[in-house]
Amino acid sequence: MLHKLIVALVLLVAVALVTGCAPQVTRTADPSEADFYTEEEYQGLQNDQREAYCAELLAAYEEAQDCVDSAKADLSRESTAVGDLEDVLAGLTPQLMSLRGDVEGLQSQIVYFEGLPRMYMVEKGDFLYKIAGMEEVYADPLKWKRIWRANKDVLEEFSDPNLIYPNWELTIPRDWPRSYTVKEGESLWMIARRWEIYGAGRMWTEIFDANGDVLGDPDMIRPGQTLTIPR
Repeated sequence: MLHKLIVALVLLVAVALVTGCAPQVTRTADPSEADFYTEEEYQGLQNDQREAYCAELLAAYEEAQDCVDSAKADLSRESTAVGDLEDVLAGLTPQLMSLRGDVEGLQSQIVYFEGLPRMYMVEKGDFLYKIAGMEEVYADPLKWKRIWRANKDVLEEFSDPNLIYPNWELTIPRDWPRSYTVKEGESLWMIARRWEIYGAGRMWTEIFDANGDVLGDPDMIRPGQTLTIPR
């Protein structure tokens, strides 16, 4: 009889330790917000609370796993896109190198042309056709007329434009004019045909369109008119 009483008391104490005497948890953790119970708090939970908490942990884990899977998929797509861009870049590299060579070549030409003389001192035996053909002038004798037009204030006094004398200083135009003063007998086609304008008579419409406020008729241009040359 005494033995049975002792056993009963032991069972009562064990139940008390598991239930009534365990530390009480005063808050509710939320795994979805990365808020978890400590080990001590977990031990203080009732069985149903533990089951609910474990279910929440599992749900939070599955949600996190979904995020990881989604991130992996995004990373895979980004890696593919980067690979595609690298392939495109590899294909463009030869073109870029070629363009770099072209740019360097143009820069060299710019330096060369900027160093060309803008004035020329006439020497014995010179004439405009010869001067225009010189490498440092235009390297094209057929362009002698531009020298003549740029120096008309001196050369117009003579009936022969090639009648020039040693020590005369002639202007050598280097710019691409943005305006032009009409001369006697000229037409828009003739002006556009000049190499320093467009070098093509068919481009006379560019001049006409740019001067619509002055020109009502392309055939009605007058000497002395200053026309805009669009660039």
